[in-house]
Amino acid sequence: MRLALMMAASLLALTACDGQEGADGAAGTATGDAMAGSNADADGAFAEAPPSAQEFAQQVALSDMYELAAARVAMDRAEGTPTREFAQMMITDHSRSTQALKDAVAASGQTLAMPDRIDSEHQAQVDILESLNGPDFDREYISQQTAAHRKALTLLKAYGAGGESAELRQFAQSTIPTIQKHADWLDNNSPSPSATGGTPGATMDTTTTP
Repeated sequence: MRLALMMAASLLALTACDGQEGADGAAGTATGDAMAGSNADADGAFAEAPPSAQEFAQQVALSDMYELAAARVAMDRAEGTPTREFAQMMITDHSRSTQALKDAVAASGQTLAMPDRIDSEHQAQVDILESLNGPDFDREYISQQTAAHRKALTLLKAYGAGGESAELRQFAQSTIPTIQKHADWLDNNSPSPSATGGTPGATMDTTTTP
């Protein structure tokens, strides 16, 4: 009788261990699957998919319109000579990129709808600039330009790496060095917040393109 009870107790213990191991294995598998899904979501969140040819061309065209409009205001209202020199560089370089974009669209053989005037979002930024003068203008202009060029580089690199149109990809790739040159100038000439006490009306809108 005692022997039978001991054997029964041993069987119960073994069954309990097997059940726990199965539960642990299932939990481990579920955790691994959850982590794999989490990593996939994280990777997808940081992926920069290129826009369509239509979207890319429109964003660049609006960006050029904004850059030219803002630079013309800067030529009239900026206090610092370096800021005016930068604005003149914007007029020269973005006039060229406007024409280069038109040439790329024509070479692609696609019929893309291009804007004929600046959009309301970019116009609002130009309106802010037109309300300022002197040092306040310089700070706001540099702030806007820094945000715009960061976004522009993201857009150009995304399309240059995987855009659907070969001609527009080439345009993006050839334009990146110019926009990087502008971004480098801004990084080296942006006033520090402590020195300026902030930027009136400053906008860091990531939807802004160059």
